[in-house]
Amino acid sequence: MTPTIIGAGRVGLALAKIAKTAPHARGQSWSKAQPGPLIVCTRNDDLAGVIQATPPTRRADLVFIQNGMIAPLLKEHGLLQNTQALVYFAVSAKGREPVDGGGTVVFGPWAQEFQSLLGQASLGCTVVDSQSFQRQMVEKLLWNCVFGLLCQRHSASVGTLVQAHRPEIHALNDELQGVAERALDLQLQPGVVQRLCDYSLKIADYKGAVKELPWRNGWFLAQEHSPLHSQWLQELTAQ
Repeated sequence: MTPTIIGAGRVGLALAKIAKTAPHARGQSWSKAQPGPLIVCTRNDDLAGVIQATPPTRRADLVFIQNGMIAPLLKEHGLLQNTQALVYFAVSAKGREPVDGGGTVVFGPWAQEFQSLLGQASLGCTVVDSQSFQRQMVEKLLWNCVFGLLCQRHSASVGTLVQAHRPEIHALNDELQGVAERALDLQLQPGVVQRLCDYSLKIADYKGAVKELPWRNGWFLAQEHSPLHSQWLQELTAQ
């Protein structure tokens, strides 16, 4: 079964190439797409529009692979049990091959199909339950927010951060991990920083940045103005 790919950015093009299909770019209709998963590879700000443009009878087929805290939006539309994935591969530019960092996970009705799709490109993917997914979603959120902020703060790649700025990684992660655990009433497994650093070394040349603020660092700010996070974000804004 060939999936429908919505979004023609770096990830959308990469998945479309694996699936041997053409992605649906912004403005193109997928309302008559063939049966199967509708894999959404757009920015978070475009998600509400994608949902509205999808016929109600097909919304259960939407597969969300966005980084960031999208759960409130999905809950608003009654889509919390839709297939969701956390991708731990990097696509440095449009048309480039994905670099597998290991650790991609997926849950939901189309989880097996998504796993099979990635397997066609030798990209690892594990099917998990919703509770495991939530904990791992928080870890990926921490990676995006911690490494994105520090990459921009030091104009460095994620690999360089691990080698040269590990104390800052620990300090910022510990602070934000506490915020997330309190806000979501959950506890992550020990060793978060080590896992995030291990992933970073697998895609060592990748340079993150502070982006999609309401869905990432802005979510943490909405919970607590924790000291290091607030200070370093403010310094970036002032530059």
